[in-house]
Amino acid sequence: MKLVSKNWIFNNLKTSLKNDSLVSKVVNTIILDVKKNGDKALIKYIKKFENPRAILSNIEFTKKQLKKAYDSITIKEKTALKLAYKRIYFYHSKQQKKSYSFKDQLDSKFYVQWNPIENVGLYIPGGMASYPSTVLMTVIPAKIAKVPNIMVCVPSQNGKTSNLTLAAAYLCGVDRVFNVGGAQAIAAYAYGTKTIFKADKVFGPGNQYVAEAKKQLFGAIGIDLPAGPSEVLVIANEKSKASWIAYDILAQAEHDPNAKTYVVSSSKKILVKIMIEIKNIIKSKSLKNVNKSISRNCFLILASSKKDIYDISNFIAPEHLHIHTKFNKNLLKNIVHAGSVFVGEKAPVALGDYTIGTNHVLPTDQTARFSSGLGVDDFVKKTVFIDVGEKTLKKISKPTIDLARQEGLEAHALSVEIRKIKT
Repeated sequence: MKLVSKNWIFNNLKTSLKNDSLVSKVVNTIILDVKKNGDKALIKYIKKFENPRAILSNIEFTKKQLKKAYDSITIKEKTALKLAYKRIYFYHSKQQKKSYSFKDQLDSKFYVQWNPIENVGLYIPGGMASYPSTVLMTVIPAKIAKVPNIMVCVPSQNGKTSNLTLAAAYLCGVDRVFNVGGAQAIAAYAYGTKTIFKADKVFGPGNQYVAEAKKQLFGAIGIDLPAGPSEVLVIANEKSKASWIAYDILAQAEHDPNAKTYVVSSSKKILVKIMIEIKNIIKSKSLKNVNKSISRNCFLILASSKKDIYDISNFIAPEHLHIHTKFNKNLLKNIVHAGSVFVGEKAPVALGDYTIGTNHVLPTDQTARFSSGLGVDDFVKKTVFIDVGEKTLKKISKPTIDLARQEGLEAHALSVEIRKIKT
């Protein structure tokens, strides 16, 4: 945990998306093996990394097994899952795309058609914890987009898979769920095997091997985004509750030993208070991962002005941004790079992880500068149909021919010119 300046952050912020040569080599070996040997390679890596007793015929969960998992969870857990489902569905239902058509100023017509991606592969992490919430966050927008074939891969730990995760898959009505994780799952999605159908696009966060596999396989398969460790930036002021912010920081720090956490304020006094609170909580509470992530990647940043604060926030472009102040429209103008923004002391980021309704699959490592959180948009694609009228062709033929010839593309020019002569 460090107290630093704006300039220190600007000069020293490091990405987690850089290539690790050892990870890259291991992942490449797995990808090539699965591409060549399909199920044979897949079961080999499942046995090696997840479940030494695995057999190929049992890596897909049956609908009966998913229902059994759902039936096994408590009423309290079912209630929580259903509430999260309802809120996530409501929020994402507002993102539905509608096809439309229009005419230009002459006589041409354009039809813009939105269609769902046919086959998607969802990856649900399972190495360090159980993530039924990620099932909801990935499956629900896919369902709203009307994706016809939704597959889920979830790893096991020594052959054990979270009943809560499987229950979430049952609640969402997932088509197929496979008990496989790691780079081998992404490779199976990319190339297909006899057991796992080839996907058109893969979604969902994972460890560094999963992230590396997605990067290497982009092109063979579409990917959502190269997710890194979780991160949060909290904007505090002199009136902020230091203990609340400390817990906001620790809530993200416990995700991963490599999680990144930041607090920025123009008040050095509040930053010192927050630092003390974080240390005291770590001593008094048993929280996983926080010792490593706080010691490595927790930064308390002293800003000189409100503009400074906005500049720092937009530079970091955090996955989660929590602003400890009341909402005002100036925030919409000044905060332009962030995955999700939580405003006010009553808006802890943890609500976004589970039940507020927005998606928790978000851009990390400054990728919020050019990408957004997961949504229905990611599961659809648009196709444009162009119906050219005679008046339009007559009007734009000569400029088209001229431009084609200026670029040295004679066949382009002739393909228009022959139609111009006939009309």
